[in-house]
Amino acid sequence: MAKKSASRPVRHSLGRGGFSSLRALFAIVLCSAAACLVVSGTLLAFFRSEAPLETSQRTLTFAERVAYQKAIEEVYWRHRIWPRDRGERPDPKPPLDAVMSQAQLEKKVEDYLRNSQAR
Repeated sequence: MAKKSASRPVRHSLGRGGFSSLRALFAIVLCSAAACLVVSGTLLAFFRSEAPLETSQRTLTFAERVAYQKAIEEVYWRHRIWPRDRGERPDPKPPLDAVMSQAQLEKKVEDYLRNSQAR
């Protein structure tokens, strides 16, 4: 009679199969958590939108609007790229006040107000 080999205890290792199932489980848990966060955030935003908003409805004066528009234009002007090589423009970048007058700022604000009220 043939001799049977002694059965060895089965060893479970975290070989290739173990890591892939662990990764799959981790991915499922992570995606489920993200989905729960998205759904709960959407529901909270939906129910919160019905609550009365306590924001200030103060309107700005024309002078305040012009001052804020000047601040915006100064940011635009600071970020405007001005050629450094003397081939394209020999003059240095002038200050905003030399390029845009107070009357132009006021006209821009008036145009904005007119367009926003027309809608």
